[in-house]
Amino acid sequence: MDADTAAPRGHHDAPAVADFARRFWQDLLNVPEVGDDAHFFALGGHSMLGTRLMSRMRKALDAELPAALIFEHPVFADFVSRTTAVLGEGSAGERLRPSGRATGPVSPQQERLLRIEDALGPSPVHSIVVPVALDSPVDAAALRLALHAVLNRHGALRLAFPVPDGGGAHQQAIVPPWAPSDIELVVRDLPTGTDRQAEEAAVLKAVRLAHLRPFDLMRGNLLRAQLFRRRHAADLLVLHLHHLAVDGVSQTVLLDDLAEAYTQLVTEGDARLAEGDALTHIDYALHRRRGPGDPAAGSRRHWARVARDLAADLAAAAEPGPLGMRYVRRGAELDTSVLHGLRAWAGPEGATDFVVATAAIATALAVSRGRRHIGIGTLLDNRAHAAHERTVGPFANSTLLAVPVPGGATPRDIVRATQAQLAEARRWADSPLDDLLGPPCATLGLRPDDLVDAVVAFDRPYRTPAGSALKMSPLYDHGDLLVPSALGPRLSVTLFAHDTGMLRVTVEQAAEPGDDRRPDAVLGAVVDTLRRFAEAPDASVVPTGAAVPR
Repeated sequence: MDADTAAPRGHHDAPAVADFARRFWQDLLNVPEVGDDAHFFALGGHSMLGTRLMSRMRKALDAELPAALIFEHPVFADFVSRTTAVLGEGSAGERLRPSGRATGPVSPQQERLLRIEDALGPSPVHSIVVPVALDSPVDAAALRLALHAVLNRHGALRLAFPVPDGGGAHQQAIVPPWAPSDIELVVRDLPTGTDRQAEEAAVLKAVRLAHLRPFDLMRGNLLRAQLFRRRHAADLLVLHLHHLAVDGVSQTVLLDDLAEAYTQLVTEGDARLAEGDALTHIDYALHRRRGPGDPAAGSRRHWARVARDLAADLAAAAEPGPLGMRYVRRGAELDTSVLHGLRAWAGPEGATDFVVATAAIATALAVSRGRRHIGIGTLLDNRAHAAHERTVGPFANSTLLAVPVPGGATPRDIVRATQAQLAEARRWADSPLDDLLGPPCATLGLRPDDLVDAVVAFDRPYRTPAGSALKMSPLYDHGDLLVPSALGPRLSVTLFAHDTGMLRVTVEQAAEPGDDRRPDAVLGAVVDTLRRFAEAPDASVVPTGAAVPR
């Protein structure tokens, strides 16, 4: 039976489940064999691969399995056993079916973004810049047609957000496909006599000006592009997108589809991308509207506990509020020994790079601030249905981990605690964080943002699909801020794992004018803690006894 062929309905015995699971694990993890005691994350799995695994299992078994199965049961035999039990109990959810609608309500994620858009007016606050180096010469005409094919394939890129006549809530509406000539692709050939520094400055200025131009949310086009033909470096493609249409997974899907369309055009003269998303973001929003409006009792208990744990520490530490709207960015690069050292002991425990990094960041903040719980915000991809694996849209939800960092704790202790926190968050993070934390925070006299000490992300390089005629290398934003930020968390920490094993740490923090010491101090503490985690996983990294002075 082909791996993408669904099992006959009702054919859900353990051997059939194991057969599908083993093939998908081998394919996603790129391993030749998977034994019963194999651990998904110890074999190199991470959250995105876990989501893709569950998407394939749902499609193969024609059932909506819980997204958390692989995270709660990462050992192969346990995963197969629990998946079979869920199917046998009839507790697998009903599969979503395409509605075929081109208009509908906005999703909870879009609703939150639109509230900010309405308050600020036209602005670039939710605009996204995706710069991509093109590692081979590019035909601009073919690139325009490839962008047109991608725009027509993904309705989310053609979304408009009208307000119904007479007022009321925003709707989302997919406008009809456009002609290739309507694609906004600005091609700029940089002068031959320009030196490297002047060339880089010209590109940055042009990208910054394009970024500052707000999207027209009534028009129905959330994609613009610039192509720079550079003399001192590879040609540069810059995609300008909007958070109302895409999240991090969506960006990967778009680059893959752009490579596919371009390759078809230059090799066959035509782009024949498959028909658009089986399930659109409108279908997702309709499903969310039909679901229960109030979180389950377990969800309420979880988020109330998170709020209480963090609020108690905040009161004791007198954590200051936001410092203003100036953000400073600092970065450092760690040699391969750090990432290799972290993986050497955390991998066998099934801890992902993200979990280990989050534990280290929480430890660094706890020690420097005299805290015993640290609130770590992050994004979960939230693609719970099989047909959404390659759907473009803003599915991701923010979540919050209350990471415990008790006195005397070792890196191994804190990593295990972080794993447990993340598993709980995945179980109860089915709505935007403000909705989940609003009620318990109101009881405590806090805002949800008050509980977030740092927002953490872990990125990996994008790889162009094999055989593509469009060789792309996304340029990750580690340098100075493209545009001075006016909205964001007090502190963000992003880690980037290079293919070489080098680990890049970037800290972005609100700071008073002229005071760059705070982000420098945070960066130094995080780097030092990552090294200590790598070198001595079972040595205490948290002082015992009284809280550390601030």
